[in-house]
Amino acid sequence: MLKRNGEPLQQSAARNLNRGETDAYNEAFESIKAELDGLGRVRDDVREMMNDPVIFTIPGGPAAGAIIETRNVPVDRWEICSGLLTLRNSRGFLCKRVVAGVTEFAVIQTYPTNSAYAQANGDTEILMAGPDAVALVQDYAIAAQHTLQLIAGNLIAKAHKIVWARFANTSPVRVINAISEDCAQAASVSQPEQCQAVSPVEASRPLARGTTRLSSSFGLDLLVARRPCKVLGRLVS
Repeated sequence: MLKRNGEPLQQSAARNLNRGETDAYNEAFESIKAELDGLGRVRDDVREMMNDPVIFTIPGGPAAGAIIETRNVPVDRWEICSGLLTLRNSRGFLCKRVVAGVTEFAVIQTYPTNSAYAQANGDTEILMAGPDAVALVQDYAIAAQHTLQLIAGNLIAKAHKIVWARFANTSPVRVINAISEDCAQAASVSQPEQCQAVSPVEASRPLARGTTRLSSSFGLDLLVARRPCKVLGRLVS
């Protein structure tokens, strides 16, 4: 029987982890499994937006044609074109309005009226706006992709804490590397073989110049890479 550090090797999630490492992996993975599943579902939606942003600019869906009013003074009224992402605490929509004969588009995030976020900040938030609907969908997808990486980093940190607290006598680095691979795959819109493990340190690095951090109840900050469209709404560092 093959052994490592005196313990028999066992297979865990297609990795050669020994028994102690497998126990650590299983307990840590169980603590983030539900969130990881949700992350994967959002990733699939983001992947669709990145692969075919044009289809998301075509009016359609149950909310199409509905009106969203923002808290601006005077109140801005936007017509929903299509839904982008439906999350646990918010929904993202591509919207449009006509001002002086010119059509303008915006990505607007909405929140449940009775939520703590909406009570403090209002139930709508304009994330970005501009004349090019396709470019906005692409920007929103890029923002969501960065957010997925941040969430993955948080999940790794959560699992890391469990491993070090409960299984310090095993090989925590190998276990964390295994979990990092799972999180990277759940967060990546690329093919599995193109995924790179995400670490808590990488996920928390400073933003590149030209990037704006927008607060939302997405669960984490949205990172919006600037393109030829103006970014509206409440900027929070």
